[in-house]
Amino acid sequence: MHRFLFTFQTTHQALTAEKRMKKENFSSRLIPTPVEIFAECGFSLELELDDEILQTLLGGKTFTYFECYLTARSESGGTIYEKIHH
Repeated sequence: MHRFLFTFQTTHQALTAEKRMKKENFSSRLIPTPVEIFAECGFSLELELDDEILQTLLGGKTFTYFECYLTARSESGGTIYEKIHH
């Protein structure tokens, strides 16, 4: 399992994605979009997923998103965001 961050173009997209993931019993939380990441919407959805579920979400049929990032902790304790290209 890895932690991923999905960004959105609108608040409506972010809220819809959060609602769908909670309905499917995924551990998710809506957070302010980190300042290191450019997104038109101020909210991002953080999810813990395995690779199979990630591939389904990247297909764009579950919810609409702008970009997806793999998140990890740096040695200094900060967060690193690695953009997922699909």
